[in-house]
Amino acid sequence: MKIGSCFSKKYVREFDTIVSIYEALLALLFFGNLILMSVISSPPSRFSSHEAQQIAKTLYGFEVSVKVLDSERDQNFYLKREDGKEFVLKISNPAEDVELINLQVASLKHIANFDSSMQVPRTIKTLKGKFISQNNGCFIRLQSFLAGRFIKDVENPEPFLLEEFGAFLGKLDVAFREFSYPDLKRKWIWDVRNIDFLKSHLDYIESESDKAVVSHFIANYHLKIVPNEKYLRTQYIHNDGNDHNVLLNDNGHISGVIDFGDMAHTFLASELAVAITYLILEEAEPETKIKSVVQGFQSVYPLRDEEIDSLIHLALIRACFTVVTANYRKKLFPENKYISVTEPYAWKFLKNFADKELSNFKIY
Repeated sequence: MKIGSCFSKKYVREFDTIVSIYEALLALLFFGNLILMSVISSPPSRFSSHEAQQIAKTLYGFEVSVKVLDSERDQNFYLKREDGKEFVLKISNPAEDVELINLQVASLKHIANFDSSMQVPRTIKTLKGKFISQNNGCFIRLQSFLAGRFIKDVENPEPFLLEEFGAFLGKLDVAFREFSYPDLKRKWIWDVRNIDFLKSHLDYIESESDKAVVSHFIANYHLKIVPNEKYLRTQYIHNDGNDHNVLLNDNGHISGVIDFGDMAHTFLASELAVAITYLILEEAEPETKIKSVVQGFQSVYPLRDEEIDSLIHLALIRACFTVVTANYRKKLFPENKYISVTEPYAWKFLKNFADKELSNFKIY
């Protein structure tokens, strides 16, 4: 009886330990998804232009004129000082994690120190010497303004410009290759590996035929990417190097990049895949443009054969994230037209490739 009692207690303790571990894992999974969902399901802050002016005066000590900039989940204000100096005031989504803001600040500082020729926003300190401040539950930063026009404003960009575009992203990722930051355990919607998000939000797409298109490319991801993940290098990347974020100077050459809000530690190849996705959304025959961008990237940061082969599959799954997220967030924030600005083009891109044999599609 005594032996049996000890035996029972031993296994009860082991069982309790197993249950505790299981509960902890469930908690991590729950809260990871909670952090992810809270940012994309929470509305942006609602600071007025007058309040932005007051923040500039109180925190940074100068008078400015203000213009509201388009934004998806944060608030951004263009500020111009009386001496002509320009800035961007960034006010985070109330649900944003301060560590993600710290990550962006650290990454911009790293890039500027790694290669001063690369134009990225500089974070400006407050009068008290802080990079990040807080106001009504939101985190506030001031960044230098990068002047120029975007690649999207160039009609039919020449191959040399597309090669420059690819080379610039390559230089950016060479810089990021040397960048490290404490693991945030970030489960980010725009990480192409987050396929579970697509599956769990597929029903926000009302059309059954459209759902079938996304389901087709989810299956393609499992077929073409998952078995080869071990060959795909991972590191921090900008993860949103699209033609709305990359700037040209007055001479028509690539000069800089903005918006590091989607940066992630994920597949290196995703950097090019994102660029390709948004650059060719409206292209019926995109091969020439793709090759120019890839050639530029390759000249700076050579990819493995498996990474090159993955590009079209990653680009298509990125477009799936665009349409699924747009349909989900449109139902939450129907007044925010910026949410779905690229959705129609993403659908066109996906449907153009839905019936193609991707194994015959050669990028480079």
